Amino acid sequence: MPTSPAVMAEVVDTFYGALGRKDLEGAIACCSPDAVFWHNFDDIEQNLAGAAEAWRGLFAAFAENRIDSVRWDPIPGGLVQRHRFLLRGGDGVLKARPCCIFVRFESGKIARLEEYIDLSGALEVKADEFD
Repeated sequence: MPTSPAVMAEVVDTFYGALGRKDLEGAIACCSPDAVFWHNFDDIEQNLAGAAEAWRGLFAAFAENRIDSVRWDPIPGGLVQRHRFLLRGGDGVLKARPCCIFVRFESGKIARLEEYIDLSGALEVKADEFD
């Protein structure tokens, strides 16, 4: 039975919530063991172990990471989601980058995630938007 759009959105929300809490095991639990991750900025496909290593690097490099302004739509076998990816560096400044992901699911878990993130420049995050 195919995964419902609501369940797919919940899995992606849980996945990014785990990354935001720096909960590596929680993020991995949202993925199938043979999941594949791809980014537009390096055109490299990673397996789950490679992606987990990259997430460790994300956790080490940024004091905070999270997403907001989430919008998603179902597509055959998955969903497309647009959001802002927010990162707070060691300087304490919160920066946002527009992001779009295409996610395919198998058995209710992330099987493939393709991330298109705009690295051309960070968006301003107004002080009154957070905290």
